[in-house]
Amino acid sequence: MGATPADDGGARRVQPARFPLDDKRVYDAYVAGRQSAAMCVAVRAGLFDWLASEGAGASLEAVAARTGWSERGTRSMVSALCAMGLIVRGDDGLRVSADAAAYLTRGTPGSLWGLVDMEVDHFLSPRALMDALEKDDSSVYGEADPWEAHDEDPKRARAFTAAMHSVSERPAAGVAEFVDLGDVKSLLDVGGGSGALSIALCGANPALRATIFDIAAVEPLAREYIEDAGLSDRIGVEVGDMFGPPLPRGYDAVLYSQILHDWGFERGAELLARAFAALPPGGQVLLHEKLVEDDADAPLANALVHLDMLVWTEGQQYRLLELAELLTAAGFEGVERVRTAGYWSLVRARRPR
Repeated sequence: MGATPADDGGARRVQPARFPLDDKRVYDAYVAGRQSAAMCVAVRAGLFDWLASEGAGASLEAVAARTGWSERGTRSMVSALCAMGLIVRGDDGLRVSADAAAYLTRGTPGSLWGLVDMEVDHFLSPRALMDALEKDDSSVYGEADPWEAHDEDPKRARAFTAAMHSVSERPAAGVAEFVDLGDVKSLLDVGGGSGALSIALCGANPALRATIFDIAAVEPLAREYIEDAGLSDRIGVEVGDMFGPPLPRGYDAVLYSQILHDWGFERGAELLARAFAALPPGGQVLLHEKLVEDDADAPLANALVHLDMLVWTEGQQYRLLELAELLTAAGFEGVERVRTAGYWSLVRARRPR
């Protein structure tokens, strides 16, 4: 067996002559789910929280005692988490890596722990995906509509809101940094949940006032996040149905953050039409989403969210071209995309003056 150039970056690898095409791409995709499972279990166990504080420098025995895992299980999990770069072995013991400390610990600004923790109960398993593909219907809550389930179960609503806040906090900071809202004085944040976007935008724009418009179960949760941010005097909360009576008027801009992707194209068109009707001439609609590129099924992380939407909702991820078509059909003009943070973008358009 001789070494031959690889397909990726010119690196060299060893491969059997009978199998000239490397299996690494397929095998890596197959095994990737193990990474997600290990990370989610470690988050649920509070391992990263502990290692980032009093557990720094811990031994395998200390990890086992802290988590309740078996000796073999602890050894296997720590090995996997070290290989993933989430835990670091040192002469003085185990420590959490910098990125795990930043994004997998509770209470850290921009942390994804809430989103990751929710996966323990709602993991995108092959069986769940098969059911969703066959039924073309969300299956996370069985036959129940996810939003009705949240309205009826405050515990579920709190867990989901915490997850969405965690995934939104860093992108919200990106929107606040890269999107100029100097001409917007009042914002209606439809389906705003915890208010992560409104909190970031009001923090960056002292003259801006916002209202979170969401279901009743979310109202007290949103008020908690807003109060913690010290913005209760500038961000209000109003209970309502985004598909119910006309949206409240009197706002310069309507924001849909991670909302359109929950619905099919027809319902998305309805949401945009409702925003158009609520806005004054010159008013803006703002769409915050992880977009799939127009000319490729990329980036991979955004394309894979199609599968999450298949299981969770009746929607899909959007391409800019698709959003532009819907916005134009609703009557908006001047469609613009601003890349903000990570995989995120903000798409904005105006109602003609």
